[in-house]
Amino acid sequence: MTALEHILEGLEAELALERELGVRLVECDRSLLASGAGAPAPAAPPRQEARPSPASPAPQPTRPPVRTSGGGILDFVFLHDRPLTSAGNDMMEKIAAALGRTLETAPVVCEGPAPQAKAYIVLGGLALKKWLPGVNASPGQWVSTQLSPNVLVTYSPAYILRFSTVTPAVQKIKKEMWASLKSVLQRVRGS
Repeated sequence: MTALEHILEGLEAELALERELGVRLVECDRSLLASGAGAPAPAAPPRQEARPSPASPAPQPTRPPVRTSGGGILDFVFLHDRPLTSAGNDMMEKIAAALGRTLETAPVVCEGPAPQAKAYIVLGGLALKKWLPGVNASPGQWVSTQLSPNVLVTYSPAYILRFSTVTPAVQKIKKEMWASLKSVLQRVRGS
């Protein structure tokens, strides 16, 4: 395998992960790199992307805490340590949708008091330190705190999005995260 082929495979794997996460819809066309008799390969027209690349994401504005009508309690709330990037926000919208919610009914909160909820999902170690100082927990672990008896610690969207290639280890992390997130639905149904 040549160095160029190795680089292209890495690029294709990164683009496949970004497509899977819904971050970017870009394809790699190797035929554009094939040049005949030393002639430079034709330049592809510049592609306009709908959102910024994960390499230089712009923080999204923080959404205010959401209260249900009549002062009710939300099923669950995501707790993060800082505003999400565009890619992180897209990822969380897909996670919320897969759990049958929207970011309005299962908000990501990074500032202010957390809205009342049956369960809280702490997104990453920095969020754990911010929201629950002194509590130690691993991703996928449920803990009982003063905030709630139902607190799940999982990975931060930024951590998941930083991987440039899909390896068996990355797939394992994503499966663990999804399995723990599905357990939230069982917890809130039982309360």
